[in-house]
Amino acid sequence: MGRSNEGKTKSTTKRKSPSGVENGWFSEIEALWPGQKFSLALEAFSESSILFSGKSDFQSILVFRSAQYGNVLVLDGVIQLTERDEFAYQEMIVHLPLFSHPNPKRVLIVGGGDGGVLREVCRHVSVESVTLVEIDPMVIQVSREFFSETTATSFDDPRLTILHEDAADFLQRLNERGTDVEKFDVIIGDTSDPVGPAETLFQPEFYEQMHDALNDGGIVCCQGECFWIHLDLIADVIACCSDIFDYADYATTMVPTYPCGQIGFILAAKGPRTPDCRFPPRVPSSALQSKLRWYNAEVHSAAFVLPTFVEKILAPIRRRPILGEARNIDGAQSHEPDDDNNESDCFLGRCTIS
Repeated sequence: MGRSNEGKTKSTTKRKSPSGVENGWFSEIEALWPGQKFSLALEAFSESSILFSGKSDFQSILVFRSAQYGNVLVLDGVIQLTERDEFAYQEMIVHLPLFSHPNPKRVLIVGGGDGGVLREVCRHVSVESVTLVEIDPMVIQVSREFFSETTATSFDDPRLTILHEDAADFLQRLNERGTDVEKFDVIIGDTSDPVGPAETLFQPEFYEQMHDALNDGGIVCCQGECFWIHLDLIADVIACCSDIFDYADYATTMVPTYPCGQIGFILAAKGPRTPDCRFPPRVPSSALQSKLRWYNAEVHSAAFVLPTFVEKILAPIRRRPILGEARNIDGAQSHEPDDDNNESDCFLGRCTIS
């Protein structure tokens, strides 16, 4: 028999770089924001900084160590978070709805496999149970390994239940059972963009399912895209929410590594005396506030102040309570500190979400 050539010849096959990585840079190129791209340098401009590259049953997953932004999580070629600026998103998508609710006990997180939203929800001592529905278990596995000291810090919280399934299917079954004890006070939609596994989560039917799964006075807060490039989509979702919910609004924050450095949140609430989320009835305790890096009571209210060109589009279609109508804007605001010593014919038929 002939002997193997192993060890005698050097392979000329070069390992293929992950999609988006070239010459020491990762570049995000996505059809949802045509004509532009965003790039981050890998640490030392070296592909040795790629910590994980793989494909789950649902999407490609990449983690790399960047030159300036810490570890970076990328799903299907789109940046989901960096360790340097993730808090500007995580704190807002959680604390906008939770501090707008007088006593949130049951919270549902849709998506959120990186753990950042969960981390912030678990800071609220009033919360008794958290259900996290993440369709892709690999996102959680990868996050626990490479973001264990930043976002993925609360997966062992005893209040948490993790389900790996489609959130739309989960909500449909819950609503079909029709038991009030299973309903939620706050639902947070920490979804990726409306392509791939998250596509169904931007459809009107999903917002109807979330509405039905809320207790009266409950609040939904979902990732709401960038008004620089997706204003038409935002307007469609706000209009649909105004038809489904008793309150519908849009808030904004700044995240440098998201498209155009801006991302928004769709907030919607259920019930005859819904909150006006611009004026939260609670504020963080001093213990909790000391742990936050972006959110505070002033930032909360300011998030609803929009540029004129956005305001002109959204003002006619959003739904806000008439002054004095909602329970938390009767007269002066009390702003009770949160007791957190732990760190403590239907409009839908005309929607064109695509």
